[in-house]
Amino acid sequence: MSRNGVERGTTEAELIWSALLAIRSALPSTWTIEPGVLTIQAGLRRAYKPDGQFVITAPDGSKATVLLECKAVVVPRDVAGIAEQLKQYAKAAEEGGVKIGGLMLVAPFVSPTTRAQAEQHHLMGWFDLTGNLRLRVEQPAVFLDRAGADRSGFRDPADRLLKSLRGPAAAKVVLELCETSVPVGVRDLAARAQVGAATSARVLELLDREAVITRGEDGAVTAVRKRALVDRWSRDYKVLASNEVIATLDPRGLSHALAMLRDEDSRVVLTGSAAARAYLPQGLTAVSPLVSLSLYAEDPIGLMDRLGLKSVERGMNVLVMRPYDDVVYVRSRRVEGLDYAAPAQVVADLLTGPGRSTEEAEQLMTVLDTSEAGWKE
Repeated sequence: MSRNGVERGTTEAELIWSALLAIRSALPSTWTIEPGVLTIQAGLRRAYKPDGQFVITAPDGSKATVLLECKAVVVPRDVAGIAEQLKQYAKAAEEGGVKIGGLMLVAPFVSPTTRAQAEQHHLMGWFDLTGNLRLRVEQPAVFLDRAGADRSGFRDPADRLLKSLRGPAAAKVVLELCETSVPVGVRDLAARAQVGAATSARVLELLDREAVITRGEDGAVTAVRKRALVDRWSRDYKVLASNEVIATLDPRGLSHALAMLRDEDSRVVLTGSAAARAYLPQGLTAVSPLVSLSLYAEDPIGLMDRLGLKSVERGMNVLVMRPYDDVVYVRSRRVEGLDYAAPAQVVADLLTGPGRSTEEAEQLMTVLDTSEAGWKE
């Protein structure tokens, strides 16, 4: 049992044993879990044989067999095939009289996006060496859910694939994918996003692995899952960490700041709560009251002086940011005399912002789903 993971120092046997120990430690002492051995149905193709299995026994004697698939490396686009493979074997096993209680993915690391894909494809569990564990069995009733790391600590020096969407170039590709029509090829996307073709190709390869885009045989992007795309970007982009931020106070209130911004000559783009409201349809009430402004400014100090904003450590009501890149200005939209960041940028800023901003992001994405393709879950 060593066809996966040997290069990375982790055999299938080691992964399976680690998963078994983790589950055993999470179950009450009155439960047992042991490696299982299934009789393979005659004629079953070898490709459908699972890498491992174990049997959970409840105090009342009821049992459940869980099938395991081990991978040295797993990415979201692999999950559909893994799920289908396990389901085929489970079907064959049940035809042979063995009831299968669960299907589980085991790997050194299972990313958040991979876990989300596993849920969509009805895998009942996963385990990785960072501590991520999920196991759900209906009979006997078992539900284990433990959180580990959201980033892998395992690194292969030979692996040169892009791992992160951090930085302006990746952001430009992400924002362009949220705005442009598909299909769109690698070079066309690069030209629209104003990045190099190599950068476009590497970002698309990452997004393909993460299963947030669909590509044709020629490599062109044919579909974009925008909600999943922005969520993936938000794992690497953080509004308060990716931008230069100054917390300020307008003593005369938000209405005064907004009124002054209408006459501002320098480039200023609103984001966050105020921008979310600008994109809501008339008559729809925002999920939370507007208590602060967040904005990008090319001249933060000058803007503070012109608006009368005071730098503060507490009690801020205007967050002034020098943006990570000018793309926030290029992609902005004008609404009733004010410039607002592109919807995808606003969603990312809200998803990584403080307070109830996540709820505002969800409301905005729900609204976007009614007017733009790709924003549905």
